[in-house]
Amino acid sequence: MIIKQVSVFLDNRPGSLSEVIEHIDKFQIKIFALSIADAGEFGLIRMITEDPERAEKHLEDADFILAKSKKNTEVIVILITENGKVSKIAKILGDDNLNIDYAYSSAVLIDGKLAVVLRVDDLNKAEKILRENNMPILSLDEIKKSFEKSSCQTC
Repeated sequence: MIIKQVSVFLDNRPGSLSEVIEHIDKFQIKIFALSIADAGEFGLIRMITEDPERAEKHLEDADFILAKSKKNTEVIVILITENGKVSKIAKILGDDNLNIDYAYSSAVLIDGKLAVVLRVDDLNKAEKILRENNMPILSLDEIKKSFEKSSCQTC
């Protein structure tokens, strides 16, 4: 299942990341995964949030610059299991001539297993091939539910 991520361009300076995170926190939007890429004088922050549309709206309203190309907004999230190790996932995709543009880890934990976020050059084909190989692809709702469960355990 393709998940929408929020991508924000920032000046590469101390405090710019905290400005974005504090702004999202102000609207009580949970962040499930976060990636920071350095590109010289600016950075690109990619996030999986509980409500990407609302996060984007609030960030744009505050004049943050969003990266809106498909490459920066659409990803899949895969649960890493004994059968679905990162090396096996990369091999399956590579064998089908699919390129992993980027990947990052997440705070998603389901039954003791972590999830990884992937951007592949053909997400629909990647999802189909990974499902055929019994790799668990997560939806945003499944990610939200995993956080609800983990939050309740710490109440």
